[in-house]
Amino acid sequence: MMASALIGKPVTHSVGQYIYNKLFDKYAIDSLYLSIDLDPENIQKFIEYAKRNFLGFNITAPYKEKIMPYLDDVDITAKNIGAVNLVKNLYGRLYGYNSDYEGFLFLLKNNNINPDNKSILLLGTGGIARTIVYALHNFKCSIDEASRNPDGKKSGMLGKVIPYDSIKNDYDIIINCTPVGTYPDENIPIKPELIGENTTGIDVVYNPVKTPFLHAIENKHGKIVSGVDLFIGQGIDTMKKIYNLDVPHGDFKKLFYEKINK
Repeated sequence: MMASALIGKPVTHSVGQYIYNKLFDKYAIDSLYLSIDLDPENIQKFIEYAKRNFLGFNITAPYKEKIMPYLDDVDITAKNIGAVNLVKNLYGRLYGYNSDYEGFLFLLKNNNINPDNKSILLLGTGGIARTIVYALHNFKCSIDEASRNPDGKKSGMLGKVIPYDSIKNDYDIIINCTPVGTYPDENIPIKPELIGENTTGIDVVYNPVKTPFLHAIENKHGKIVSGVDLFIGQGIDTMKKIYNLDVPHGDFKKLFYEKINK
């Protein structure tokens, strides 16, 4: 049996271990999915072990960028974004991809969101923000990024980074790219008065499904989209790349809610 895994620190919030192992049972795949809370000093040892024992692995914070020097090759999309969250082991050589990119495009398609000609605000400038900005290059839209430290870390994808106190309530779409609102945090990443009426709100957070941010969007009569489809989209991409299996959206969704409601 060859395994696959999620590595990060921490990974206790992830529902992936439950979902992937259930999928292995359903599709008679002789594999095991693990969640590994990895200390930084053990990355090199993990890489050596993974080459011998893992078909591939997913990566979450804080290792999406740090993992890249350890890989044999990186897909052009992941290289341009500057972050890897999926690695495939092919005969001892490790290939890096960014399945969050595919996941975000899946989220847009599955929720009938067309960013063309829209004004978009991203809250945060980290790895997932870079991925989303890169994905939005497929559309003709205007993008601002809000940062608590606009002179500090930027996505590297565009020049316009604004401080939070410069946000205007006139955006068509607001995307939360921060972990604010992840269970059990009940905070909101933007003041409700800065959310315009009928704004579409997208959250990358999937636990809870309806975050405080999405509640605030809903209170302004806006359309809300949780991080569930982002998670499912990147999961579909993971199963395709590592196991060469096309898993229906419905299978992922059923298992996600089965786990989250336990």
